[in-house]
Amino acid sequence: MSHQFDPRYLLRIPFIYTSYQKLVGGYRARRLFVENMVKIEPNQKILDIGCGPGDILDFLPNVNYLGIDVDNNYIENAIKKYRHRGSFICSEITEFTLSEPESFDVVISSGVLHHLNDEASIKLFELAYNALKIDGRLITYDGCYIANQNLISKMFLKLDRGKFVRTKKEYEKLAKSCFSNVNSIIEEDYFRIPYTSIGMECKK
Repeated sequence: MSHQFDPRYLLRIPFIYTSYQKLVGGYRARRLFVENMVKIEPNQKILDIGCGPGDILDFLPNVNYLGIDVDNNYIENAIKKYRHRGSFICSEITEFTLSEPESFDVVISSGVLHHLNDEASIKLFELAYNALKIDGRLITYDGCYIANQNLISKMFLKLDRGKFVRTKKEYEKLAKSCFSNVNSIIEEDYFRIPYTSIGMECKK
């Protein structure tokens, strides 16, 4: 019996993923995420968990950047495009070992948590906590369910490749498994399509 082809699989191809992000406003959303939430300073040391093809570097100043992602296609594309801007490693979150713990100023995880179950999400928060300096910050950004949500936004979230889109309270509960200082904000204007996102700042 043949399996029905899922067109979302095409998003694993870096060029298609980046083109799709630009079409729906994901590229704009990433820029606004960096400007309004991440707020990176030049020369800071950055760990990007789930870096994908590394597109966020288009919006960052010159920094000491390390990106990790489980998808080898994304990592190979990132190395080809951004080798001069940072380092990239293909690894599962649970298998990644920090060579220099407590040395990063900022950890970024954009569009990752909604792909991870609770156990893997907690591993991500643990990795971020161990990577950060004492005054460091973890910044996350994901699709989010809210009360009285726009029906189109809700539809896009249900169609997302990530199977673990959560509510604000559920994301915050996971973050607080490692971080005691968690602030979150709901955004609905970053994309060109109706889409609800949550940004979290977790301070060590």
